[in-house]
Parts: sequence; structure tokens; C-alpha cells
Amino acid sequence: ERLEAEITELAGHLAAGEYRWMELMAEYDRRAGHQSWGCRTIAHWLSWQCGLDMRSAREKVRVAHALADLPLVRQEFAAGRLS
Repeated sequence: ERLEAEITELAGHLAAGEYRWMELMAEYDRRAGHQSWGCRTIAHWLSWQCGLDMRSAREKVRVAHALADLPLVRQEFAAGRLS
């Protein structure tokens, strides 16, 4: 039971961390920070700097921006109750 509790607790922390990462990613994209590195898009920058393949990077960016219009999803994701 203790092991199960730790696994599920950490899953919540990971989800909350991913939400924060996406929140920062969306803001970085709004500021066009990737352009200072000569990258055409934030997806290119994520691929280069974070090791994501381009398809995954584009999808993360899409979700990051979509969260702006989903306040309940944002709230649950940020609290680690949704992944």
C-alpha cells in the first residue's frame, strides 16, 4: 500500500510539473523566445533544446495554447489530478 501511495502521489507531481512546463512553453511562444536562437517555431526549439521529436513538440505546443481556453482542465491539471 505504501508503494502504491508513493507511485500515485508522484504521478500527481509529474502531471502538475507537466502543466507548469506547458504554461511556461506557451508564454515563451507568445514572447517568441525561440526566434532569438534562430528557430522558426517553438516546436523546433523544443526539439533542439528538450529532445522532443517534432510531432511531439508540435502537439505539446498545441495543448499548451489550448489550455488557455479550458479553465477547469487547467485547474485540475495544475493540481496534478489530470494528466
